[in-house]
Amino acid sequence: MRYRKLGRTGLECSEIGLGAAQIGIRSVPERTAERVLRTALEVGVNFIDTAAMYGESETRIGRYLPRDADVIVATKCGDYEVLEDGRPRIVVDYSPGCILRTVDESRRRLDRDVLDIVLFHGLPRGEYDADAAFDALLETKARGWARFVGVSGDGPAAADEARRRPLDVQELTYNILYQEADRDLLPALRERGMGVIVKRPIANAAYLSAERPATGFGESWDHARTLGLRELAGEIPLLEFALRFTLSHADVSTAIVGTTDPGHLQANAQVSDGMPLAAGTLDRIREAYDARLRR
Repeated sequence: MRYRKLGRTGLECSEIGLGAAQIGIRSVPERTAERVLRTALEVGVNFIDTAAMYGESETRIGRYLPRDADVIVATKCGDYEVLEDGRPRIVVDYSPGCILRTVDESRRRLDRDVLDIVLFHGLPRGEYDADAAFDALLETKARGWARFVGVSGDGPAAADEARRRPLDVQELTYNILYQEADRDLLPALRERGMGVIVKRPIANAAYLSAERPATGFGESWDHARTLGLRELAGEIPLLEFALRFTLSHADVSTAIVGTTDPGHLQANAQVSDGMPLAAGTLDRIREAYDARLRR
């Protein structure tokens, strides 16, 4: 596993991170969640992404990740999960009081006095005062509850907030099928020296399906075929090719991939070998992407 600087935070994170949403699903056995977390440590993953809305994810990380493990954990607030009659429901609340309460509860679930990174799970909108919400997020640093803060979000609005606010990191979508961040958000983060956490770096792997998915990722499946992904990849397996594309971007600090299969985690980790895609290949990918946008 290779490691990269997380912007100006001073942290060094594994190129491949673990997205821990899936291990928070209650139907996933405890032993599976424990095995995934232990495998992550064994293969050199030191960056784990979770959230208050990811079911049992924070609790399981706190339960199975040793407190002395040299791991960076990023969690999110602004929405959280509650159980009503045994059924989960997501509550969205960017009020200052809720932000502080949710972060404090995340500290308890994760069994950590100080959280490495706390992110907004999107941008405050609607009835919520954005300035007050961001003040509360920054308050978590002032109280010593979080070392660094930022936003998980995409698009021009996220770029504007990155330029306006004293944030440390950004989580965003960037992959071979969705490269929009390279036009606005990534340049803004580069200007500010912010760390870049990439979610969905393999575009949910919809292109591995022989037929168009009936729900969920049909658009991604269409994009892969319009792009000519299989032709571009040549002899490289598609998932590896997509992950190498994301890691080939110099601004990317870590690419988080979710899984409940330790074997998949091990295979993903092997892509972190310091072998980016060739410049000519990257040029062909971007040309095909631009051509797709013009259609």
